[in-house]
Formats: sequence, structure tokens, C-alpha cells
Amino acid sequence: MKLMPDLQGNTSARDWAWEALTLKLGSQRAVFALFALLYLVLIGLGYELKETPRQLAVLWPSAGLLFSVLWLAPWRMWPALLGIQLVIELAVTWATGDPDPSLWALLFIVANSVNAVVGALLMRALDSRHEGVSVGKLLQFLLAATFSASVSAMIGAYAAASSYFLGYGYQWQLWWAGAWLGAVTVGPLVYSWALPPRAWFTPRKLFKSWEIPVYLVVLLLATLWVVSGVAASVLQMPAILLALLVGVGFRLPPRWSMLVVTVIIFVAAEVAIRGGWPLYVEGPFLRLLHLQMYLAVLAVVPYLLTMFVAEQRVALGRVSESEARYRHLIEMSSEAVWRVELDEPMPLTLEPEEQRAWLRRHARMAECNLHFAQLAGLPEGGKSELWRSEQPWNAAFEEHIGSAGGGYSPDGLRFSVQPAGGKPRNFITNFCGVVEQERLTRIWGLARDITDMVDLNTRLLREQDRLKSYAREIMTAEERARRATAVDLHDGIAQSLVGMAMTLEVARRQASPELQVLIDETRANLRHVQERTRSMIADLSPPGLYELGLGPALQWMTVYFRTHDKLKVQLDCRVREEAIPMNLRILIFKLVRELLRNVVKHAGVSSARVTARGDQERVIIEVMDAGRGFEWQMDLFGERVGGFGLWSIADRVSEVGGEFKIDTAPGRGARFELVFSLRRHAVEDGDSSVLHRVG
Repeated sequence: MKLMPDLQGNTSARDWAWEALTLKLGSQRAVFALFALLYLVLIGLGYELKETPRQLAVLWPSAGLLFSVLWLAPWRMWPALLGIQLVIELAVTWATGDPDPSLWALLFIVANSVNAVVGALLMRALDSRHEGVSVGKLLQFLLAATFSASVSAMIGAYAAASSYFLGYGYQWQLWWAGAWLGAVTVGPLVYSWALPPRAWFTPRKLFKSWEIPVYLVVLLLATLWVVSGVAASVLQMPAILLALLVGVGFRLPPRWSMLVVTVIIFVAAEVAIRGGWPLYVEGPFLRLLHLQMYLAVLAVVPYLLTMFVAEQRVALGRVSESEARYRHLIEMSSEAVWRVELDEPMPLTLEPEEQRAWLRRHARMAECNLHFAQLAGLPEGGKSELWRSEQPWNAAFEEHIGSAGGGYSPDGLRFSVQPAGGKPRNFITNFCGVVEQERLTRIWGLARDITDMVDLNTRLLREQDRLKSYAREIMTAEERARRATAVDLHDGIAQSLVGMAMTLEVARRQASPELQVLIDETRANLRHVQERTRSMIADLSPPGLYELGLGPALQWMTVYFRTHDKLKVQLDCRVREEAIPMNLRILIFKLVRELLRNVVKHAGVSSARVTARGDQERVIIEVMDAGRGFEWQMDLFGERVGGFGLWSIADRVSEVGGEFKIDTAPGRGARFELVFSLRRHAVEDGDSSVLHRVG
């Protein structure tokens, strides 16, 4: 079965009332058949509500039906509905004695169609979404009915004035009142019954089923008594019937109240035009207009009242449901929630110590959930205890009162509770102070148990420190191995290559010319191997870095880049070598080398600048170029494809507590700044000495 959309969504009640009616009746044909039957019945009722066959009806109920159905129906249904209206009215005209309808009869039918079409169009323009039946919707309907009846009366009054005894002005008034009264009497009733019951948002059934027929019988008897004029009594005044209908509006829901009111209006109109009317009015026109005015009041006032009462009941029901949901949410919450009330509101002008004293005298626990009661160890019914400073949550709030920027809605405050026989529990709490007229009247508190989170965070920090320690040990071991390998290459293979070169030189002098050519080729290959070996030694252990310091190592690096990569590096190094631990010296050298390699690969320039300055506290390294620049966020935070790039540099700097700053943009070069605190690395001097001894 197709589900109906919810009125709380983006669909208005009008958009799905027709669909709901179609589902209820089973098909579109059934809806059209029901409309045709009701329209025929209401036209017959309209003819019945005439004093004479040649006179306009007191009210024309079919106008309200066609108006409402066009308003609710989709656009594509309008031709069929208007066609049904035309066929039925022509058939009724023929059946009432006019087998060849005149132009005036056709004008009557056109006027009825215009009334419905104009009203439906205006109602669609005024129709607000997301509501079912309400006072606002009823007022919109009254406005649309007023305008549409005025337009249709211009056509209908012309036809009536041409056929009947009254002039155009009189006929316009009677036509307007009858069409408007018919729309107002029947339209809201049709709309209310076309909607599914849940469109009313009725919180619960507030009446008994047997009350409806009882009220209807009582009101019918009262209507006959008041309108018929059988006996002269103050109880026969028309206001008495209106008062009775108002009373019904307070008891019954809108659907049934509107149905009862509509029935009473039809009965009152029928009895009144058949000769009964308690108030004497001279002249048939004034008598008919007076009756229409009374019926209009009889329709509008109870309708507005019943809608107002229904909206108030719905509002109260929603408030009650909201409060129930709120209390359920609070009670079932895994967080501690409590409310503190001040018997005497606290002035905000008091000094912090005076405010604390005020809380101890006048603040009390007014409400809390089960979680807070367990946390505070409150006995059953012990929620009204006074504010006590020894309670850790109260102490946290009091401490905040005297702090800089103190307010009455602090968040992120922490406190600990030591339960009996258990380990301490850590909480983070938020307070919300309610201030009215410069006085603190109420304090809400919410605390979340973060003990497990704190324990987990502690373990994570411990594991992180352990991993960092392992990483430092691995880096130290790696650097030792690199240094040892460099020493072995220098003292072993490099020296052997030098000896081989000297031997080849002696052999060349004694060899024949043919062998000298072969020896020269061998010497050339040997020199190439020597260059490669020296390059490997320089990569493994930069010359001077261990023995002389960072400055000489950076100076060697500038020569290396100028020789091998054709990059001219301008170096400005002013650091205190003795203040830089060996591990940091190695890291700085590697990072500067990595940044210069990036300049060679990506900057598109032949020069760069390296600045190193520092004192006993910190060292600052800057690497700058005037190249093409780049979007550094993409390199640092984007996907790392094919390498680590700046992310690797930033990560290594962060591991040692340094800062890595980037200033670049496409087309304006790049500037990289590395800042290291020397105090952090002073404890690692032992590793430096070990590395130095290995060298």
C-alpha cells in the first residue's frame, strides 16, 4: 500500500488530500462518482432553500463543494470536475421545467463555475505549506470565498436581474451572500473530511462517541425552538443558538463540530424561509439578507472557535509530549544532568567570594537524573539538598566564578570523584546559568564520564612516547651504521682504490705502448669508481658534520650542489656550534639537503639561499628560492603519490618539537623556515658523543 507523506515534510496537506481520498475510495472513478452524487444532492438542497422558485437561494451549498474539490484536486482533474458540474446543473435546469435552457440559465452555471475556479486559484496562492486544518487556513478560505463570491456575483446578479423582480444591486448582494455562505458552510467541512485523520495532529480522543448524536439531537430541538417562532421567549433569540454551537465547539473535534454546525445551519435556513423567524424584519429583501447575515455568523464564529480550541489542544498535547520526551531523554541519558534553583536570585554585581557565599545559602538541588543521583550518592528523595562547596562539581563552578572571563555558562570544566571502594572517576562538565533581570536564577549542569577516555588517552600517549623512543633509537642506530659504513669505505675501499691507482701508474711507465692504452682505460674507470665512492661516503657521512660542526657541513653542501646539480647556493651561517646537539645537527643537515633537492627538481631556478642563525635557546634555518612556487597545501595535505615530499619534512620536524613554516604561492618563489628549540635536545648530547666516537 502506498504510504502517505508526513505533513512535517515538504508536502502540504492539500497536495496529498486528493490522493488519500482516492486510496480510501479505491479509484479515481469512485471519487468522481461521489463528487457527482454530493453535488447533485447539494444543488437540490440549494433549490430547497428558496422562498420561491424564481428567487435566489438563501445559501448555495454546491458552491462550497465545487470550490473545495477544485482546491484539493490536481490540475489535471479540473476539466473533468467542471464537466461534471456543467452536466449536473444542465440536467437539474431541464428537470425543473426549462427543457431548453436560456442564456440566463447558462449565465447562472458560468457564474457558479467562476466562483469555484477563482476561489480555488486564490486559495492555492494563499495556501501555506506544512499545516492541516487551522485557524489561519480557515481565515484564508474566508478571504478567498469573499473575493470569488464577489466576482461570480457580477455575472449571476446580471442574469438574476434580467429574470427576476429585483434590480442589479439587490441581486448582487443576494448572490454574493448566498455564494459566500455556501462556500463557508460546506467548504471547510469538505476539506476537513477529505484529509486523513492524522492531518489534524489530534493528541488523543477527548470525547465519547455517543456525545455526537446527543449534541445533534439537542441542537436540532433548540434550532426548531429558536427559529420557528412558536412561542415568544427570550430563549428564542438567535444568540441562544449561537451560544449552544459555541459550547459544542469546545467539546467536539473540528471534523464533528463542523458537521454539526453545517446540519444546524441547513435546518435553521429551511425553517426560517418557511415562515419561522423570531425577529421581525420588514420587506422580503431585508428579511432574506438579515437571515443570510445570521447564518454567516452562525457558521463563521463556531468554525473559528472550534479551530482555535483544536489548535490549543494540539499545542498543549505537543508540549506535554515534548516534556515527556525530554524527561525520558534526561532519565535515560548516560550523562549526569542536574538543575540547581536559587531560592533568592543572585545579583551579578556581587564580588566572587560573595557570590560563592550566596550559592551556599540559597542554591539547592531541584532536579537530576538517575546517573547524577548515583554519582552524587543522593538517597531517594534527596534532590533538595543545599549547595555544598565540598562537592567537586560545585567546587569547579565556584572556581570558575572568580577566574578571568568568568561567566555562568562555562564548559569544559573537569573534576574527579572518588567512589567508595572504587578508582577515581574523571568528568568533564558544562554549566548553563539562567540570568533574568541581571540576576542568576537557575543553573543547569551536565557531566560526562571521561575516565575510560582519559585512561585510553594516557595509554596512547605512553605508547606514542615509546614509539618515538624506538624511532630515536632506530635513527641513532642507523646514523651509527651510516657513519661506520662511511668510515669503512673511506679507510678500506677508498684507500685500496688509491693504492690500485698508484700501482697502475707504475705499471704504465713500464708497459709497452699497446698495454698503456689498456692501462689508461682502466685508470679512467678506476677514477670513476673513486668518484662514486667519495659520493657515497659524502651521502652516508657528510664531511665535517661530526668533526667540525653544522656550518662547515653546510658549506660543503653548497659546493656539492654547485658541482653536481649546477645550483648556486648562497649560505649565511651564524650559529653556536657547541649548542647544537649532534642528533639535531644531523637532522638539520638532512632537511636542508632535502629542501635543496626539491629546489633542483621543481623550482626551475639556478640559485637558492640558505640562512642559519641561532643562540643558546634555539636555531632557525631558512631555505629560499625565487622559482615558480606551488600550492603548498596540496603538497602537504593532499594525496601523497610517489613520495612523501613536504609531509615527510613536516612530520620529522614535528617529532622533535620543531616548527615548519611555508610561505609560497604559484609564481612567487618559496620560503621554508625550520625552528628548533635547543633545550629540548640538550638531553640527547650523549648520543652525539657516541656518534662522534664512531667517526
